[in-house]
Formats: sequence, C-alpha cells, structure tokens
Amino acid sequence: MTRNAALVVAAGSGSRAGGGQPKQYVEVAGKPLLRHSVEALLAHPAVDVVRVVIGAGHEAMFRVATAGLDLPPPINGGATRRESVHRGLEALAEDEEARPEVVLIHDAARPFLPASIIDNLLEALKRHAGALPGLPVVDTIKRVDETGLIVETPPRERLRKAQTPQAFRFAAILAAYRAAAALKEDFSDDSAVAERAGMQVAIIEGTPSLRKVTYGEDFRWAEQVARQLGLG
Repeated sequence: MTRNAALVVAAGSGSRAGGGQPKQYVEVAGKPLLRHSVEALLAHPAVDVVRVVIGAGHEAMFRVATAGLDLPPPINGGATRRESVHRGLEALAEDEEARPEVVLIHDAARPFLPASIIDNLLEALKRHAGALPGLPVVDTIKRVDETGLIVETPPRERLRKAQTPQAFRFAAILAAYRAAAALKEDFSDDSAVAERAGMQVAIIEGTPSLRKVTYGEDFRWAEQVARQLGLG
C-alpha cells in the first residue's frame, strides 16, 4: 500500500514570469524548476510515489525536464489550479490498492524544498487533517473594498504567508475537492478547499527558501539561493 504520495502541480502557463516557455521548465542552476521540486520529493525516504500534473501540450517539455527520473506518466491538468489538483487526486485514487494515506501537494515553482519541511508536515498530520508551511507576515496588511478604501487592518501576528507542500489525509482532501467541484468558487490554494469542507488545517514553520518563483526577477533570487545551497 502506498502510504505517502506527492502531487506536483505543473500545469500553469507561468505567463507572469515572462519568457517563451512556462516557468516550471525554465532552468535554475542547470535544471528546470520542475526537476528541482520533483527531485526533492523523490529523495525523501517517506515519499513513496511522486506524480506530476502538467498542462496541455507540455508533454515534450515534461519528458526533457524529468529525463532519467523514476516517475509514472504525467497527469493532464485542467483550466484552473483547482481542476488540475482534483484531476491529480482522482488519478491517485484510481487504484484502490495503491491509494495513499497522505498526499503532499506541491507547486513546481517552489524548487528548494528542505527534507525537514516534509518531516514536520508528516508529524503534524498525526494530529490534524491537514498542514502546511507558512511564514509570519512582517508588513501591515490592509483589506480594502471594491473602490480601494480600507475597511480593515487585521492583526499581522495572526497572519501567515502560505507555502507548499500542503499535506493532507488523502481521503479527506479528495472528498473536499469533489465537493468543491460542484461550487462556482475559486480557491487560491489547497488549504482553502480543505477549510471550505470544514477540515482542521495546521500551520507549521515555513522557510524563506520555499518562496514561489512567479516573476522574471524571481529567477535571479533563485540562482542566488541555488549557489548558497551548492546547487550551481
């Protein structure tokens, strides 16, 4: 039986990063972002299988980016992140004997994943239905209305910047995504889907190295981190 599975979400277009290809296939320290993320998960002894969700038409780029890695065939994603993750979860559920107990859902564009984060997430799942890494918010945050007027200043000591992987008990998050499929709501991350379903999700301490590569300038940061980690 598969105990712990990882689902890497790599179906986006990455258009905000600029360039001529999706950002998950852009190289940092000689490897595509996607490969960095996948290798970190494959290297962890508690992760039994890694599946990757890719975008339409990305098959050739995926093959090049993951050449030589022990991976099952990729899963075709949908038009939104929610759809892509849902398709990935359903693919993991297809073989009842191989259904995982736990799934870690990770963004391909967060290439520097420490093993300690995976350890701490799995430990947190012994007490909670879900868990994710997060960082304290240092800036004051304002909530505004549709005209741009401030309506609230939430206390920042209660705020966290969410990162991935986000880890869940598999049966619970699969049920949550199935329920979300019937809604006309957009969900910015997996914990939002879990929260909507009433799941208890905990925050563990994240790390700055898990920053998501989103814009072109983020690649300069990623190259610097890669050098610091001895990856380039």
